[in-house]
Amino acid sequence: MKTRVEKDRHYSCTPGHCVAPVPSERRLKGKEGTLRPVGRCVPRRVFWLRVNHGGGGKGSREAFAFKTEQEAILEGEKLRAARVLGQDYKVKPYTSPKAPLFRDVAKEALKLHAATRSLRANTKENHQRFLNNHLLPQWGDRTVTPENFSRLEIRRWIAVLRGNGDENARVLSDSTLSAFLPIFSITLDYCVERGLLSSNPVRGGEPLWRASQEVEAVDPFTPAELRQILTAARAIDPDFATLIQLMVQTSMRPGEGLGVRRCDLDLSTATVSIRKTWTRKELGPPKNKHSARTVSLCYPVTEDTPAWRPASAGPETKRVLEGLRSLRVIPADPEARLFPHSTISVNRIWHRVLEKAGVRYRKPHALRHSFASILLSRGANLLAVQKAGGWKSATVLLETYAKWIEQGEEAPAAAISAASRAEELASGREAQPIFEPGVTSKSGRSKTTWPSSSYAPSTSTSDTNGPIRLGGKLTTATTRRPMSAAGE
Repeated sequence: MKTRVEKDRHYSCTPGHCVAPVPSERRLKGKEGTLRPVGRCVPRRVFWLRVNHGGGGKGSREAFAFKTEQEAILEGEKLRAARVLGQDYKVKPYTSPKAPLFRDVAKEALKLHAATRSLRANTKENHQRFLNNHLLPQWGDRTVTPENFSRLEIRRWIAVLRGNGDENARVLSDSTLSAFLPIFSITLDYCVERGLLSSNPVRGGEPLWRASQEVEAVDPFTPAELRQILTAARAIDPDFATLIQLMVQTSMRPGEGLGVRRCDLDLSTATVSIRKTWTRKELGPPKNKHSARTVSLCYPVTEDTPAWRPASAGPETKRVLEGLRSLRVIPADPEARLFPHSTISVNRIWHRVLEKAGVRYRKPHALRHSFASILLSRGANLLAVQKAGGWKSATVLLETYAKWIEQGEEAPAAAISAASRAEELASGREAQPIFEPGVTSKSGRSKTTWPSSSYAPSTSTSDTNGPIRLGGKLTTATTRRPMSAAGE
């Protein structure tokens, strides 16, 4: 009897990546001389004890799997010793335990993750909803094995979630996938820790998917549209009009507007403290720590004015204060919500208001976009807008509202240019052509240029216009007024 211990041929393989050596032609040769096809790769982290009893008949060769090499060697020594002593010894091979179902492992993983992290109640609920709605229907009844959780299977599932596959499946946006796929990865990490998987298929190799690089289009309302919306809302429900004006003038999210309590308002200073949000039929903390803020009620976003500071608010902007004082129902409890609407009722009334106003439909969240875009287009301070709106950083504003920031930078230059032109006309000065000696055009003639309107004329008593570029250098152009008869 001969025994030998060897590592499984696919011991170092991973799901979807086989590194096993190709079997020799002698081992693949069949009885009729034809070559058998190579079997598929099945990663197995076991050691084989191969026993040759001799004789060449059926049952003369056996193979037993063990988890470690030492166990296989020990069993081989016991088998040989029993053969010498003439005893009958049955090898006890390693039997892998039955793999658990994914639904059981996932619940344990999320429970452990929540116990070792400081997660908000909303975050825990979001994790549970994604598990119940998307992970368990697809993976819940599968045993946790490398074959069931290969990279290829996960890639196909992600393709279905992105709308490339089952027509009846619910399609998720790339932003939603980016937010919730880490929950799947957390569960697979737990499977690796339990020894059910050799590696996390989501983390290894190339990314399983790439999110679209397109930035979500921002479609804000204009001040004129906001006034139309407020007029229509006052005709339908004055309290709802107050809610809309409160949200757009403070950059509130819809949940933050519905979560405003009486104790959050300070009408004497015209400010509101945003500390709660209404979500899933209950008051909870705001979206993140940056969202908790105190902001003025009087940012003039509904007015056609170049001003952006609350101190410049006009009567239309201050109507929100009158609306808050004259709500039909003001709760006695300072902790109670001022606007006892549900999310469904808000969306229903919002549709009616936009239809009556004749304004193209956009979600209520567009009010928040309107706040930022209008103020930035007027040259508002970037950090002031970030603080008022509760954005995480100024980088978010730069990436999302770059178009309106550029408009805000161009607005002061345009205003200065217009004012300069008006001053020039009022003072009787006209921009005169400037002869550039030594500078010629393509035709060989002397070149004459006009003063650039982008430079503001001097406000001094001398007849000096803005700087003009002559021959590559900045100089000053001067025009002389005709002398009066008395001066002659």
